Amino acid sequence: MERKVLILTHLDDSHASSVRSYLDKRGIENFTVVTENLLTDYKINFSSKDLIYTIRDKNRIIALTPFWNIWNRRIMIPDRNKEMPKDLQDLVTDECEKTWDGLLMAHKGKVVNLPQNHFYANSKLDQIKFALENGMNTPDTIVTNNPLDLRDFYDKHNGDICFKLQKGAVIRTPEGNKVVYTNKVTEEQMRNASLVSSHPSLFQEYIDKGFEIRIVATDKTATGIAIHSQDSEISKIDYRRYDLENVRYNHMELPENVKSFCSNMLAHYRLHFGAFDFIYSKEGKYFFLELNPNGQWLWLEEQSGYNLTKEVADNLIG
Repeated sequence: MERKVLILTHLDDSHASSVRSYLDKRGIENFTVVTENLLTDYKINFSSKDLIYTIRDKNRIIALTPFWNIWNRRIMIPDRNKEMPKDLQDLVTDECEKTWDGLLMAHKGKVVNLPQNHFYANSKLDQIKFALENGMNTPDTIVTNNPLDLRDFYDKHNGDICFKLQKGAVIRTPEGNKVVYTNKVTEEQMRNASLVSSHPSLFQEYIDKGFEIRIVATDKTATGIAIHSQDSEISKIDYRRYDLENVRYNHMELPENVKSFCSNMLAHYRLHFGAFDFIYSKEGKYFFLELNPNGQWLWLEEQSGYNLTKEVADNLIG
């Protein structure tokens, strides 16, 4: 019997739209839940009698038998009654999250990816440990709240280090939301190295880049898209400072050891999908930076012309 696909996503998610369009063209049955609208647009039910979840929208109802595979794309906080006391709003959020966790963790079909495996995989330090144990280059890295250790690390690399967060964050300011990017550390900033005492911070040796690579990996594929971030002063340090008009993207063939590494890391964390970031150095070496178990990829397809949607969707069907 052919597999069906449940997509758990959020409003206006272009990734989900692209995959859903591909599944429709293939004639694959699929069902999408816009998760922030759970309380207004859907009814979800679990019974211990048959151990199966059902989900209903205004048009249809599905029973999540093992023939359904689930894409855990993005589960969002549900829209709640803002007139509720905050504690009650938090309770509603927690109960919704526990319901989704229960559905995903109990499901007998394929889940891309299970929440507990997301959690396990989302440690930059554990990823670096795995990479080093498996023969992959990584930038020299420290996490410290000791200013003296930071100074030693800075001097060791002749001032060529960068700061990055261990977990991506959006900071709300009066001027709007701000994203913390990877930044090189300057000597002027080092004069205030004592500020590192406020919390442990991650610093890495800065690798001179030929270009950057995002590898979109599934159970079946590992596809590299070269990001020529050095084409633009805007994106040189962190390609997420996008300069799409001036930065080239292209599909590239990956060496077998890099493809095997990505496959082995997915297996290590029991993931069916992951987006890997690498640097290809000016000396021609591959340096692993990190794995995002739920990373973005559609902009790579749009910029390079390479059909990543097919690979992601075929992995959901298989």
